[in-house]
Amino acid sequence: MKYLNKAVFSLTLAGLSMLSGNVNAQFLGGHRLKSDEDGPKGQFMVYGSFDYSKVTTPSSSSSTVSSAPLGVGYFINNNDLVGINYAYSQNSVNHDVVYKQNEAGIWYSPSLMLGKYFVLIGQVDAHYVWGQQVSGTADSMQNFTGFRLRAYPLIGILLGSGWALKFKFAELSMLQTKVKEVGWTKSYVAGISGSTFGVGISKNFDFRKKSRKDDN
Repeated sequence: MKYLNKAVFSLTLAGLSMLSGNVNAQFLGGHRLKSDEDGPKGQFMVYGSFDYSKVTTPSSSSSTVSSAPLGVGYFINNNDLVGINYAYSQNSVNHDVVYKQNEAGIWYSPSLMLGKYFVLIGQVDAHYVWGQQVSGTADSMQNFTGFRLRAYPLIGILLGSGWALKFKFAELSMLQTKVKEVGWTKSYVAGISGSTFGVGISKNFDFRKKSRKDDN
């Protein structure tokens, strides 16, 4: 298993390198904004999404509620953000909660402009995870803790006035959780599928003081 962990970290680092500031400006026809160009440097960005699904059969019903995730970031330059985020998910069966999970941590996101209105974005999350789940041998809820490492690409559509739609279309992630006195549970996601696709929205905010123009 340690070799799989090393592979996950290697692929994550490879993804970061591909979208870092050293990326050639011709990659996919995109370009990194120069430091002297008009851009979002110094702005804050708020983003997130909310999902709800429910399945009902003649004998039972189940539902899932999740935020994936909600975050705040700061543009350290025109192309790169750093920030913090939080995600929550809850599964219920016959109106009884059987699983709920929280995760919070830091993230880094580089980007490449693809024309005037589209942008290719990469994001890497490092999260602490905690929650509760129904025990396999009892009806009581057990506490668990763990961590998640995740990297994924997005396509952004710039809508104007700081608004943007974000489409996630793939994921590489590792989640490890541990219940007290029980071993680690590990799960991995890699590739493109319905479970790795998501849509979110973001808004940039500029709190910098505007300089007055000299009309003379």
